[in-house]
Amino acid sequence: MSHPDPVHAVADAYVRELARHEPDAAMAIGVEPPGLPDLSPAWLVRRYELQRETLQALDEAGPGDEVLRVALRERLERERLLFDTGFTPRLVAGLATPVHLVRYAFEGMTLTPDAAGETLLRRLEAAPTAVRQYIAALRWARDNPDRFTGTGVAPVRQLDTLAGQVEAWIDGDWFGQVAVADDVDADARRRLRAAADETAAALAELATLLRDELRPVAPAADGVGEEVYADLAAGMLGARIDLDDTYAYGWAELERLVAEARALAGRIAGPATAASGNPVRAAASVLDDDPRYRLDGVEAIRSWLTGRVSETIDAVTEAFDLPGSVRNVECLVSEASSGVVYYTPGAPDGSTPGRVVWTIPSGVPVAASWQEVTSVHHEGVPGHHLQFVLTASYPQLHPWQRHLCHIHGYAEGWAHYAEQLADELGLIRDDAERLGLVLGQIWRSVRIVADIGLHTGRPIPANSLVPEREWTPELARRMLVDFALVEPTLARFEVDRYLGWPGQALAFKIGARLWREAREAREAQLGGQFSLPDFHRDALALGPMGLDPLRELLTRSPT
Repeated sequence: MSHPDPVHAVADAYVRELARHEPDAAMAIGVEPPGLPDLSPAWLVRRYELQRETLQALDEAGPGDEVLRVALRERLERERLLFDTGFTPRLVAGLATPVHLVRYAFEGMTLTPDAAGETLLRRLEAAPTAVRQYIAALRWARDNPDRFTGTGVAPVRQLDTLAGQVEAWIDGDWFGQVAVADDVDADARRRLRAAADETAAALAELATLLRDELRPVAPAADGVGEEVYADLAAGMLGARIDLDDTYAYGWAELERLVAEARALAGRIAGPATAASGNPVRAAASVLDDDPRYRLDGVEAIRSWLTGRVSETIDAVTEAFDLPGSVRNVECLVSEASSGVVYYTPGAPDGSTPGRVVWTIPSGVPVAASWQEVTSVHHEGVPGHHLQFVLTASYPQLHPWQRHLCHIHGYAEGWAHYAEQLADELGLIRDDAERLGLVLGQIWRSVRIVADIGLHTGRPIPANSLVPEREWTPELARRMLVDFALVEPTLARFEVDRYLGWPGQALAFKIGARLWREAREAREAQLGGQFSLPDFHRDALALGPMGLDPLRELLTRSPT
């Protein structure tokens, strides 16, 4: 990989070294990837130094691709900031730790009697080493507290959460449950079993580390404090924000949206719902029992999900110029108990498609479609899947931009903007689906106020929804349950996630706020010449980047 542009040359060198340790980077530039990401403390420290060297090289590079320069500089600076707080080295959380990346590498995979099957087996056989590298990295962070502005050990709650998850994977023989084609031979099956058993042993070592070594020295307090939180939020968003303004915005949105949900509930279930303790819950019960929205069984859920994603792709062609690869998306249903819908992008080399995964509680394969339509738009189209596919299709972008620049504020902000865009495009079909949309907006508003409040200790302002003036995790859970109708177990998981991933919860509504403001600014500049498809094309063609540089580029006067 070479390029006459000096900025591209710097990015080339950076990605080449990443590729020796990280499969996505290797696939992005078309070289043989390592089986699994290098999770060792040696690579953790080396990557931090590599980022410093690359920043220096960008300073010394001559004129070139200024969008790439700005995007790469912001991300390297913010990734080093995340390291400096201790967040990256000590990362333990209930959704996105390095060991979750190991698990996700096998999600939906099937062992087959061919080269792809051999690759999968080698990857499975590498899993125990990856888990043990993560163990070594957590010990390194614990033993080097002076490197960080925060702590080198995650709080007790996060250690307990991950330990419980890991133990559940072991008990369920998760890695041994990889699907196997009928014609796979006995030797391959033996290798699969041996790799699964060794991975379970490594996971048991991880659980012991979390419970017996780290827990006794871990902080009991969940909040990280104002200074560290501001840095973490900047890293997650790619932007410095005014926390007071953001907190006030979150509360204003929460009150507005709860009022809207109650009005919708009255239309759906009639005036009698107003007399109930929670009219929105009463309306939701009516909808859950409505056969138009009820999905019974895994196959019914998968069929609905696949059909709705396909119909949505057909419907958004007026707002986007879509490549044919947008249809390369797989819809899965996983009985993983978390109760969320999520997206994983396709592999950079095309070996796996993008996947929209709907997780449902094990043994309870019943769902209501009215509440998940907005999740389909967020995770699929016009949300994450569309954005990833379009980004990967732009040939002018460097491979780092197309495949490796992942920023929560950019990606989640786009996906949350896409939920509202879906409504504009007529994809929300009735009041039931609109109630699902509004409940999703309420959920993200609670995220803003709870995340800032729990981590910084800000008091709760006078409001029409809760009488309390001090935050507790229990209050945050209750708000999710009462106002967004989040299932209690999922609400607990959600709040634990906010506590373990400070600042990430802001990415959704705050990111969407930026996208909307940028669009409005462009529309004001162009007046009657404004084109929504052109705006989306121009915005996404810049490639992923932090919200600070994205805001600047999108609100410049067009040339």
